[in-house]
Amino acid sequence: MHPVTSENLYTTLLRHLPEVLPYVEVAAERHGLRVADVSHWEQLNTHPGTLLSEVLAYPLFLPALAGGRDGDFLTRCFAFVEALLESPGGYLEDTAHYTFVEPCLKSREMLGRALALALPHTRRELWGLIRTWNIAPEADWPH
Repeated sequence: MHPVTSENLYTTLLRHLPEVLPYVEVAAERHGLRVADVSHWEQLNTHPGTLLSEVLAYPLFLPALAGGRDGDFLTRCFAFVEALLESPGGYLEDTAHYTFVEPCLKSREMLGRALALALPHTRRELWGLIRTWNIAPEADWPH
C-alpha cells in the first residue's frame, strides 16, 4: 500500500477496508450526505483521527485485536496503519499513533497480537512505547 495522504485518506480507507462502510454511512448522515456523495474526509467536518476512531479503530480494529479474530482484516488494518505512519511530511503520523498504535497497549494480549501483525514502522512504534512505559516484554514478542 502506498503512503496515505490527506488527499487519499478517505478513498484508501474505503478501498482497503470496506468493512468501515456502515460506520461511514452514519458519519455521512450526520452531515446530511450520502456515502456516494463523499469524496474527501473533510466533507464529514472532522479531524482524520476522529473519523478513523469512529469508523475503524473503535467499532472494528480494537475489538478484532482484543478478540484475536479475523486475521485478514487485521492484516489489512495494520497495512493501513503503516501507510498512515509513512504519510509524506508526517501529517498523519500522530493520527496513526494515537488512534491505532497507542490503544494496542490496553492489554498484554492485544500488544502481543499487534506486534505479531504489525509491519516494520508500526512495530518500531510499538516497541518504543514498550520501552517508554517500561513494559516487561514477553519472550515470544517479535522484534
